[in-house]
Amino acid sequence: MSKHYSGERRKRKNRREKIGFYTAFSICLIAVCMAVYSTYNTVTNSANQKIPQSSSAKQVNQPVTGVPGTIPEPTIGFNHKSESGESELPTELAQYDEPTTAGETTAPAKEKTTYSDDALQTMLSADISLNFPVNGGNVLREYSKDSVYYKTLNVWKPHTGVDFAAELGDDVLSMSDGEVTKVYDDKLMGKTVEVSVNNVVCVYRGLGDISVSKGSAVKKGDKIGAVGTVPFEASDKNHIHVEVMVNGTNADPISFINNED
Repeated sequence: MSKHYSGERRKRKNRREKIGFYTAFSICLIAVCMAVYSTYNTVTNSANQKIPQSSSAKQVNQPVTGVPGTIPEPTIGFNHKSESGESELPTELAQYDEPTTAGETTAPAKEKTTYSDDALQTMLSADISLNFPVNGGNVLREYSKDSVYYKTLNVWKPHTGVDFAAELGDDVLSMSDGEVTKVYDDKLMGKTVEVSVNNVVCVYRGLGDISVSKGSAVKKGDKIGAVGTVPFEASDKNHIHVEVMVNGTNADPISFINNED
C-alpha cells in the first residue's frame, strides 16, 4: 500500500514539474516574441522619422509646371521664307530696338555668317547680261556674303543683294527680258517683283507703285514700278534693293551688269 502511494506521489510531482517547465518555457517564448516585435517597431519608426514626407515634393519623371515648354533660339539673320517666298519677321524682333542715347543704338557683337556658294561658279552658270535698275546706278550697299550691320533692326546678317541709290518715286527698270513670276508684299523687304528668264531670277524689293502683274512679259529697260521703301533697311538712304538668283542661289548682281564682253 505504501509503495503504491509513493508511486502516485512521484507521478504527480513529475506532472507538476512538466507543467511548470512548459509554462515557464511558454512565458519565455512570449517574452522573446514581444521583445523582437518591440525592437522591429522601434527601428521602423526611427527610419520613418529620418525621411520626412512632404505633400509638395515632386515625384521623379513628373512634369514641372510654370516653365515654358520651349526656349526660342536666338537668330542673327532673316532667311525664313513663307510658301509665297516672303521673308517672315521673327516676333521677338517685330519692334525696332530702342536707342540707348540720342538717336543711336548699340550694335550687337558681330557674328560672321557666310553663304556656301562660290560666286564665280554661280556667275559662270548663267549666260545673261543685265542693265542697271535705276538711272545713275550709284551703289549704296554692295552684295556681301559676310554679315554686315543693319541699323534699323540692330542686327548683323549677310547682304544678299545690291542697294542702288534713288529718290522716292524714281522709275525702277527691268534689268533683263523675262516674265513676271511673282508680285507680293514682303514684311521685311516691302513690295517685291520677281522677273524670271531661264535659270535666272531678278528680284526687285522696296517698290512703291508696281506697274506690272504676274504673268506679264517685260523687256530690258521696261518700267516695273517706282522706288518705295525697304522696311528692313529703313534707316538707310532711299534706294531699291535688287537680288539675283541663279538656280536658286544668290549671286552678286553687279557681276552680271553690262558683262557682254
